[in-house]
Amino acid sequence: MTAMKGVQLTAPGKYRLRTDLPIPEPGPGQVRLRVAAAGICGTDVHICSGDPSMNGLIAPPVVLGHEFCGHVEKLGPGVDAAKLPLGTYASAEMHEICGECPACRAKAFHACATARIRGINLDGAFGEFVVVSAGNVVKLPPQLPVPVAAILDPLGNAVHTVMKVPVENRTVAIVGFGPIGAMCGEVATFVGCSHLFVLDVNDLALQRARTWIERRGLGSRVTVVDARTDPVDRIVAATKGGVDVALEISGHPSGINNAIQMTRPAGHVVNLGLPKGDAVTIDKFSKNFIFKGLTMHAVIGREMFRTWDQMLDLLRRGMDLSHLVTAEMRLEDFATGVERFGKGQEQKVVLYPNPR
Repeated sequence: MTAMKGVQLTAPGKYRLRTDLPIPEPGPGQVRLRVAAAGICGTDVHICSGDPSMNGLIAPPVVLGHEFCGHVEKLGPGVDAAKLPLGTYASAEMHEICGECPACRAKAFHACATARIRGINLDGAFGEFVVVSAGNVVKLPPQLPVPVAAILDPLGNAVHTVMKVPVENRTVAIVGFGPIGAMCGEVATFVGCSHLFVLDVNDLALQRARTWIERRGLGSRVTVVDARTDPVDRIVAATKGGVDVALEISGHPSGINNAIQMTRPAGHVVNLGLPKGDAVTIDKFSKNFIFKGLTMHAVIGREMFRTWDQMLDLLRRGMDLSHLVTAEMRLEDFATGVERFGKGQEQKVVLYPNPR
């Protein structure tokens, strides 16, 4: 076997399934994994639709895909086989870091100033094989279901967001209940927030939140709020002053402002959502932010590798995300998966490049 199939971005907004891609060879310090499953991300939707905001990041031609799990299949020169035996069930951090910038020297590797990302500007996991740095490989417990293991990358974003500040016994708001917002809900309730408010403006998202609450038996601990109807006043009144922590996932300017306004004085606002534009106006900045003494946090990716340890511990302790995978498809059905995910018809789509 000298060639593999994979989804390749050929130009902004243009991609195709190829069957003649060269199988990547691991270089020094790298490993090759046979991809068991790969998840479609919102970033993939933006890339495949030709979103101009992604044009400065992508580097076509490039194999897409940065959420995956698989098995170690080949070691490059210098990789210790005792530490990474062939066949190891694993995922990987897809940010390839420099190790030399100020962030890396401070061990904030997730914020590396010159990081390159597999599946965006380096070849990724929407193929039968993927190569990553050996130091980026994360071993997985054998009992972890493959569909869940395929979506650890976005779960890491959610864990990083929720656990940026302590939320146990605190009131929390999640602004935006898309796939990562839903993961944030699982994490926040699992680690013991006292009450959770879930906000969205989309009827399907709101219904999914209500279904989740019923499934989990969380009716006394979670309140769903339609953000089209005075959400700030409702939450400030319900909490007698505002939530302790607001998690902003939507990236919409209204969501960002709502998150700030519904947080109590001296509370925390954690921002993961990315606005489409280059600028966001903060309404009544002095009153809503400065005079309240808020702390604003920015979250990018996953802390390497503290977040991975945290989320694997949560999964070992029984946190369940399997219901979030609502579609499983062959890699050949990538276009259908991207379309359905982009329209919000699926919460998470997992693709299988190789026979299961």
